[in-house]
Amino acid sequence: MSCPTHDVPSPRRIAELEASTGIDPDALTRLQTDPAVSFTDAYADPNIIDCGRAHCREQGG
Repeated sequence: MSCPTHDVPSPRRIAELEASTGIDPDALTRLQTDPAVSFTDAYADPNIIDCGRAHCREQGG
């Protein structure tokens, strides 16, 4: 059973991964300052969203 909140890569997660792996150290800053990116996509952190699914709470997602 997949979760549309936690099992789908968000723009923020992708940017954080690119920055942490060194692919693009400025990815998160670039995402947050891009006028074409919505505020929600730039700042929403799926890790702190409670979707209500027990599986996600157990996984810490």
